[in-house]
Amino acid sequence: MTAPRSADSEDVLTWPLPRLAEALRTGRLRAVEVVEAAIARHRERGGTLGAYVLWDPESARAQAREADRRLGAGDDAPMLGIPVSVKDLYGVEGWPTRAGSPAPLPPRWTRDAWLVAQFRRQGAVLMGKTHTVEFAYGAVGLNPHYPTPRNPWDA
Repeated sequence: MTAPRSADSEDVLTWPLPRLAEALRTGRLRAVEVVEAAIARHRERGGTLGAYVLWDPESARAQAREADRRLGAGDDAPMLGIPVSVKDLYGVEGWPTRAGSPAPLPPRWTRDAWLVAQFRRQGAVLMGKTHTVEFAYGAVGLNPHYPTPRNPWDA
């Protein structure tokens, strides 16, 4: 599966956020299509890039269906239907937080952090959690416990 493309054959995953949000609000795109494009992209390149410590496509699909329902009802929340990833420093309900450490943090870190709660309220689709250096303490981006993610623009 390839990313949905507009009439001018552009990859919607490269669109600026305002353009993507407008296409979702006008019905030119559906959130499910954008999320499926992100899932397909992850399937193609995720193993090589290694950006995610947690990837949850089924939850993302359910969130996208809900976003499409809200869009169809006229909701115009700014991030509605837009896929986002969360750094593994932030709590997300139902997902462990490790902050780059091998052991999960205490249970209070499995509740939505303030920023994540704002994303949810605005209708963003949470795709997964991305790598971080252990406890976000490091200047060069290396983590002794996990492989270093690769740059998607220059792997």
